[in-house]
Amino acid sequence: MLRLLALALLATSATGCISQMKTDIADNQQRLDSLEEDLEVKRRALEEALAEASRILRRNSADQGLQIEQIQERLAMMEGLIAELRNQSSGASQAQAQRSLELQRRLSEVARAAGMDVALGAGEIPKSKSAHWEALTKSYRINKHSYTRALGRAYVERYPKDDHADNAQYMIGSSYLRQGQAAAALGEFQKVLSTYRKGDALDETLYDMAQAFLEVRSCNDAGTALKAPLKNHKSSPLFSKAKRELRKVRDLGPADCDDR
Repeated sequence: MLRLLALALLATSATGCISQMKTDIADNQQRLDSLEEDLEVKRRALEEALAEASRILRRNSADQGLQIEQIQERLAMMEGLIAELRNQSSGASQAQAQRSLELQRRLSEVARAAGMDVALGAGEIPKSKSAHWEALTKSYRINKHSYTRALGRAYVERYPKDDHADNAQYMIGSSYLRQGQAAAALGEFQKVLSTYRKGDALDETLYDMAQAFLEVRSCNDAGTALKAPLKNHKSSPLFSKAKRELRKVRDLGPADCDDR
């Protein structure tokens, strides 16, 4: 009798466990379905935002500078959302996780096109020094600012003693200047002066430093930067330009400069 009672209790317990397991599985599936739906909504919004940013960057409108600033702000917000998506995708399907990675790749491409600094993956940096230099000079020539800075920093890090290292560092600063970020440009130009005093990029660096100083309304510093190539780099192709530019700087008044 006791044995029959024990078997009955065991059967009842097993039935209860199976029922609870079924309930847990159903609940987990419901949560997973809800997560998939939430991810899909967020991804559609991100894809639309990325597409719009790409369209704006392809246009050559008069107000593109302002539009790019707005894109950069929007992309910065999107980075956080994509990071959230990637974390959530760990509980979703492999296809959903792959789509999150693809969104991250597209975000990086659009961000670089908008001039934002985005780190390069190891596979995006050419392995040979010559190929690396060629990629760097090409990106600089066609004004791919973010890519130029990423390749330039990687070049200086990999080949600090190379004859082109000073030029790579100069291009980092120059890309900031071309993009209208004079203060950032000055910081990078200073690295040329402190590390590559004997390099052949010194005259270009000093000339561009003067332009950056003028943009931040520091005319005295601009004049000092222009005097250096006039004194020490008389054979430079920039000698005549620096001389003319110095005359212009001396003619500037208090309304044009904060240090006068």
